[in-house]
Formats: sequence, structure tokens, C-alpha cells
Amino acid sequence: MISTTEPKTEIRMPRHAYQRMNGVKPGSTLFCDTGILWVTQSGDRRDYVLMPGQKMTVTKRGKVLVEAMRDADFYVA
Repeated sequence: MISTTEPKTEIRMPRHAYQRMNGVKPGSTLFCDTGILWVTQSGDRRDYVLMPGQKMTVTKRGKVLVEAMRDADFYVA
């Protein structure tokens, strides 16, 4: 589990691994550098699939769950 208290948190995940992130503030952005990510957040009915170079802005306070659909590198800022 990751708590994002630093300005930029870089994360590397192998395929099928997942990260639960608590304390991600609305307005924070997840940036996919490599791989494919599946992202969902508390209070949001939508799921997001991020490809390399894509990003997603967190809109709700609460938990964010990220799963690597392929080996992936991403960061939160």
C-alpha cells in the first residue's frame, strides 16, 4: 500500500500486480510511462485504462486501485 505524501512517487509493477493507494488527493495525476494500467477510484463508477504517455487526474477523495495489465512504470504527481 502506498501513501502519496511526496510530490512525485514513482512505481514499477510487474504484470498482474496491483497497488492500493490511500491519501491520494483530488487533483493528483497518475502518469503511465510504460505498460498498460487499469485504474479505479473510490466513488467513481468509471474504470480507466492508461497506455504509455496517458494520464488520469484523481477526482475523488479516497482510495485508488491500480493494476498492471502488462509490466508497467508510472508515477503520481
